[in-house]
Amino acid sequence: MDNVERAVDDIRRKWVPDGRLGVFDVSLQPKMIDGTTTSRDARDALRRLAGETGLLEKVILLPNDMSAPAAIVTSALAPLQGEPRVSMPRVSEALHGEPLAVLERREEWLRVRAPDGYIGWINAGYVATGPSDWSEDWQERATARALSADIVTPDGRRRLPTGARVALRRGVVELADGRRGAVAAGSVRREQELRVEARHLALPELAQKWYSGAPYLWGGRTEWGIDCSGLTQAVYGARGITLPRDSDQQFGQGREVPLSGEGKGYE
Repeated sequence: MDNVERAVDDIRRKWVPDGRLGVFDVSLQPKMIDGTTTSRDARDALRRLAGETGLLEKVILLPNDMSAPAAIVTSALAPLQGEPRVSMPRVSEALHGEPLAVLERREEWLRVRAPDGYIGWINAGYVATGPSDWSEDWQERATARALSADIVTPDGRRRLPTGARVALRRGVVELADGRRGAVAAGSVRREQELRVEARHLALPELAQKWYSGAPYLWGGRTEWGIDCSGLTQAVYGARGITLPRDSDQQFGQGREVPLSGEGKGYE
C-alpha cells in the first residue's frame, strides 16, 4: 500500500502541483482510490494505477455539475475560503460583478475558480448562478469599475469597493443582481478610461491614490482590507496587466531587466 500512496502522490505532483490552481482531493481507501480532481490527466493516471493494483476507482473529474457552471458575485465582496466552513480563514476575495467558474457544489457551498485562476470555496448566498451564456452576457456589459462607489437604487444604498464590476449606460449603473441606480458618492468609470489614466501614474502613486489607509487583511483585495500580493495584483491589473494572486506566483512573472554595466540605470 505504501507504493500505491507514493504513486498517488507522484500523480498529484506531476499534474496538480499547486493546490491553489487545481483540485486533487484524492484518498486511498483499503480497496479503492476515490476523490475529485480538475485534471483529466490526473484522473486518467489514477484509473491506470487502480487497474494495475487491483483497486476500485471512483475519482470524479471537476466540474461535475453542468446545470449551473457559472456564478457572478452579487454582494459587495465575497470571501473565498480554503474549506467549505465559515470558521476557515479566507484565502482571497471575489468582488461584486466578478464571474466565477463553478466546479462543484456541497449544500450551501460552491467550489469556484476566480478570474485569476485561484480556487476556493464560497457561500452560495454571495452569488447568483446560471449557464455560461448568462455569465458571458454580463461580462460583455460589465465594462465599468467602481471606485469606492455608493450606488442609490430603489431598494436602498449599495456601497461597492474599488474594482467592483458594473454595467454603465447613459449614467445609469446596473448591478450584478439586476438592480439599477445612480452614483451618490465615489465614482464609476469605464475600464478603458481607468487604464489610460493608470498608465500615466507610477505604480506607487496609483496604490497611494486608490488604497491609501487600507488596513492589512490576509486574503483581502480592496480598500476595506488588502494584503501585499492583493495590492500588487490590483495596481498592475489597473494597467491591464494580469498577475496571479499570491506573491510567490507573481515572482515568476515578467522578465529580468539587467542593470547597465556602468551602473547608470536599466538597459
